[in-house]
Amino acid sequence: MRLGTLILALFLVSAFAKEEEKKDKKGKNEDELKVSGVLEAGFDINNKVHKDETDYNKIGYGKIEISARPVKKVRAEFGLEYKTGDSSLVIDKLLAQYNFSDFGGVRIGYMKKSFGLEERAGLDERYFHKRSIINDRLESFMHLNHDLTLQYRHKLGENWRLTGGFSWAADTSRELYHQNYSVEYEGSNANLVLAGIIGHFTHENYDLVAWTTSVSFKYTAKLFVSETEFTFGNNPHLKYFDDRDVLILGARMQEYFPFETGFKTLRQVIPIAEAAVYVADLDNSQNYEAQLRAGLTLGFAKNSAFQWRNTYGTRLRVIDGDSEQTHRRFDSEVVVIF
Repeated sequence: MRLGTLILALFLVSAFAKEEEKKDKKGKNEDELKVSGVLEAGFDINNKVHKDETDYNKIGYGKIEISARPVKKVRAEFGLEYKTGDSSLVIDKLLAQYNFSDFGGVRIGYMKKSFGLEERAGLDERYFHKRSIINDRLESFMHLNHDLTLQYRHKLGENWRLTGGFSWAADTSRELYHQNYSVEYEGSNANLVLAGIIGHFTHENYDLVAWTTSVSFKYTAKLFVSETEFTFGNNPHLKYFDDRDVLILGARMQEYFPFETGFKTLRQVIPIAEAAVYVADLDNSQNYEAQLRAGLTLGFAKNSAFQWRNTYGTRLRVIDGDSEQTHRRFDSEVVVIF
C-alpha cells in the first residue's frame, strides 16, 4: 500500500514538474523545480547465511527527490525513500540552502554526511544493489547516519569544493555529535575526494571519540571507468568492548566498461567488477575480510533509463591464514531512472 502511495506521488510530482517546465519556457526563472528518482524491483539470493542455509529476498526500492528554488539564492530539497523489509516510507533528506555568494552557501536540515565516492553515489550511479563491506562496517560505527546537520559549502574556482558540517543525533540514553569535512576536485574526467568524519559519543558511562577518513579517486575514460578508495580510522567497537585503541583499514577498487551498442533498444552493455578488503584491527592484520563482486548491466532506452542489473558476489573471512566463505550472493533487478 505504501509503495503504491509512493508511485502515485511520483506521477503527480512529475506531472507538476512538466507544467513548471512549460512555464519556464515562457520566460520564468529556469531551475525552479527539479524532480528525479529511481525505482528498483528484483530478487536477492544469499547463500551461506548460516552454514548451508539460503535466504531468498525480494528487492523493492523507490526514491524521489525534489529540488525547488523559490528565489535566486534559496533552494529547498526533499527526498522520500521506500524499502522492502521494513515496508515504510522514510525521509532521506529535508534541507534548505542559502547561497550568500557565488562561491559559498549554508545548508541546514536532515541529510547524509559528505564522505567518499561510494557513499556519495546514489542507486542511479552504482551498479551493485548493496554497497561494499567497508561501507557496512562504517554504518555499524554510526558514521553514515542521516542526521540534523548544519553545513557550509565553498567553491574554489570551477573544480574545487570545500565542505564542513556539524551533525547532531540523540536518544534517551546518549548523545552523538559529528564533525564532517571534505575536499573535492571534479574535472572533466577525474574526480578526487578527501573526506573525514569525527564522532563524539557522550553517555553517562563513557565518553568516546570515533573518527574515519577516506581518500577516493575516479577516472572516466571513453572505454572504462576506474574507481579506487582507501579508508582509515579507529575502531570504536573494540575501544568500547575491549578498551583497546585499534585502527582499521579498508581498500576498494572498481572497474566498469560502458560499451555503446549503437542499437536503439539495447543502448549499453556494462560489465563491472569490484574487490574490497577490510581490516578491523591493524595490530592483527593477518585477520581480515575480503569481498569480490562482478556483474553485468544492460541499459535500454535513451540514457539507459531502463536497466537490468545482474551481480554475483562472495565474502571471505581470513583468521590466522585460514579462510572461510561467509557470504555468496546473487541478485537481479530492474531499475528505472528518471
